[in-house]
Amino acid sequence: MKDGMLEFSDWPMFDRLMEDEALCRELIEIILDEPISDIEYIATEDDVRPTLTNHGVRLDAFVKTKGEICDIEMQTTKRGALGKRMRYYQGALDTQTLHKGENYKKLPPCYIIFICMHDPFGEGIPVYTLDVECREEPGTRVGHGFIWKALSAPAWEKLPEGRLRNLLHYVWTGDVGGDSFAGRLAVAVDNANEDEEWAMEKRALLTFEEDLEIQKQIAIEESQELGREIGLAEGRAEGLAE
Repeated sequence: MKDGMLEFSDWPMFDRLMEDEALCRELIEIILDEPISDIEYIATEDDVRPTLTNHGVRLDAFVKTKGEICDIEMQTTKRGALGKRMRYYQGALDTQTLHKGENYKKLPPCYIIFICMHDPFGEGIPVYTLDVECREEPGTRVGHGFIWKALSAPAWEKLPEGRLRNLLHYVWTGDVGGDSFAGRLAVAVDNANEDEEWAMEKRALLTFEEDLEIQKQIAIEESQELGREIGLAEGRAEGLAE
């Protein structure tokens, strides 16, 4: 959020724009660098819980086409265990997709995409395409049917000229830079911010979540500091005992 206005990278704005079928389709196709089937429906802020007692997940944008399923997430804060989060999201989606008695072949191709405002795995590259391969023979066709992608918006300059570079440049800087798709996103962002009732509600919610995140980080740091102090005190006590 900048100057009191929601940006594309703020999850309420991202979710709202992904409800627009044309914008959602083009974003997915730019990231995958391939066309997708006709979109059947889009669900934003969708809660998925494999069973009543299992840990649930809230999907920013779940997209079902005639041939694929896709989950697109916007990550503005760095959180640990992204690989395991992707694994859990995959399992939750598969559980929801395959009905009782259906053959595993019924599982559609699945794409899980995280657009990150940070480097998710610390390797300094703009795109991480995560797949399954046979270690002994990498060329083996496993046929699992899913691909995970994590994009690092800060590393947009490392991409070659093209639509994905332009998209990540816009996500990171807010600058359209002459790109037609980024321009349409920017117009949609402006129009959404002009919906004062919606924008006010979402700004308040976003501010509340940011405050919670700050308090959580403070609690973690205080816990770590307390642990260090206890460790030093125990060390001094052992030294005196000797």
